[in-house]
Amino acid sequence: MKSIIKNTLGLAVIMCLAIFSLSGCYESHYNRQYHHHTRHWYDRHHTPPPPGVNFDIDVRR
Repeated sequence: MKSIIKNTLGLAVIMCLAIFSLSGCYESHYNRQYHHHTRHWYDRHHTPPPPGVNFDIDVRR
């Protein structure tokens, strides 16, 4: 029983690390592809977006 709990806990930790890592990989991919961050990134860092970046575009889902 202890080994099942230990294996499950280990798997949960590995999955959390993988999800955290993949989210960072996606943000890096987005930044390389579109050459800018999200609006929230600029708000958090108190910097204006680069010229030509328009966050007010209405995108239909």
